[in-house]
Amino acid sequence: MPEFELYVEDRQVVTPGELLARGQVIASEGTYTRGDEVYSKVTGLVDIDGRRIRVIPLAGPYRPSPGDFVVGIVEEVKFSSWLVDVRAPLPAILHVSNALEEEVDLIETDLSRYYRPGDVITAVVREVDPVQRVELSLLEDDAPTRLGRLQGGQVVEIDPVKVPRVIGRKGSMIKMLKRVLGCDIIVGANGRIYARAREEPKKERELLAVRAIREIERRSHLRGLTDWLKANLKRLSRW
Repeated sequence: MPEFELYVEDRQVVTPGELLARGQVIASEGTYTRGDEVYSKVTGLVDIDGRRIRVIPLAGPYRPSPGDFVVGIVEEVKFSSWLVDVRAPLPAILHVSNALEEEVDLIETDLSRYYRPGDVITAVVREVDPVQRVELSLLEDDAPTRLGRLQGGQVVEIDPVKVPRVIGRKGSMIKMLKRVLGCDIIVGANGRIYARAREEPKKERELLAVRAIREIERRSHLRGLTDWLKANLKRLSRW
């Protein structure tokens, strides 16, 4: 007899309480167990990886966690810090000590010389307190890309739970988008995504990147999305 049975397929949309599997499987995010049975906890997309099964929600707010890589927008300059919108319940705080390697005289220095309201930045979530106040850092050595201000390009926001679909399994989707569109694309865990074209026509490439990301969000529950999008991007691009 098989050690486990699956009652759903990979990338299938399921609803709360739906039976997913029975037997020796590893129940992960978005699931719960009852005896040796695994059920879906949310409405979402099934993700099966060997014995591991999880359900990716189709909608939901950004829930910050330490170590998250995010794309933020500076809201306000304070005496010794900046307030940054990271799509969390409260503005995140970026202290000078977590943003600049150099010593700064806070009495003599206007911090807006470094970051101003409206600046788009990449950062890492350093801490999250019990009431969901977020502290950011720009001084993390293991960040996936350079931290700090982003210039030019386009910013698009999607439902944060759709971020795994934009990245794709083993990065397949995001690698394809970067290659086909000729864009640098930075994906924040908070559902804010930045695209900047490396090649001409830059504006057209960036706008197509935004359209593609919106299409991924809209079609996130479908199978074969990477191949479908690749074919359509080639058809839509005129350069």
